[in-house]
Amino acid sequence: MQASGLFRRLSIATVLITFGHLLFGNIVSGTESGMGCGPHWPLCRGQLFPPLTDPALVIEWTHRLFAVFVGLSIVATALVAWRRERAFLKLALYSFVLVIIVGVFGGITVLLDLPKAISTAHFALGTLLFGVLVVLATKAHAPASLQTPAEVHRWALASVILIYLQAVLGAYVRHSQAGMALPLWPFLTFFPNLAISPIAHQWSHRLLALLVLGVVALTAARAIKSGYAVLGISSVVLVLVQIALGVLTVWSLLNPIVAMLHLAGALALLSTQIVLTVRAWPSYARVAEVRAS
Repeated sequence: MQASGLFRRLSIATVLITFGHLLFGNIVSGTESGMGCGPHWPLCRGQLFPPLTDPALVIEWTHRLFAVFVGLSIVATALVAWRRERAFLKLALYSFVLVIIVGVFGGITVLLDLPKAISTAHFALGTLLFGVLVVLATKAHAPASLQTPAEVHRWALASVILIYLQAVLGAYVRHSQAGMALPLWPFLTFFPNLAISPIAHQWSHRLLALLVLGVVALTAARAIKSGYAVLGISSVVLVLVQIALGVLTVWSLLNPIVAMLHLAGALALLSTQIVLTVRAWPSYARVAEVRAS
């Protein structure tokens, strides 16, 4: 049988709240508001409810408040799984542990004055948490299975890994102030001076984007052929939109709103590939057949 309506709705709500939190974190970084609450955590300038007069403080404090809602939604998901949906308890507990780790890394990031390695790790863990929640929501909805060739889930998984690595590399580019290291698009030169770290990071990010484009296109072709037309077409559209948003991010001189949309595209593409991976996974297909019977 499928998960209850309550659990399905809760799983989707948790994914959306976490999605919003990640996007708002991008706004924090893009507006350089990471230290808006000063070197204090979990309090903000020594207070739980500071006067919201400074724009940087408002942005950072709102980001922390958003994190509280993420935590509460994950706790609620885990409690419902424990009481009613034991089949999903393991994933719910994984997400509970991850959200604690993400919160601790967020605190360390502030206390250490935003070191780029810790800031990138904070994003990487937050995106990993988002991915786990998408897996949980996908399994909770248990769609009818298809007879899927084994290569589909392997290609989909490869695209998930590449998109995740590309997102993390993009975060490192942002936190290391390398976003404008190659101010022209697609390249300043075809073979720039890679001995300069910011240029090497930005150039690698663009090259990996081409690899993601190729793998997603091949995955989409196999998905469409196997009956996952919506997911396949959505993947192609999203990866093209994502590349366009990457171009606009550079052309807009790292405008925070455009950069946020660029991250939104990456998370949407990652979600689509995760859903395809889960639905095409052989063991999951067998479970879906049992639930549909």
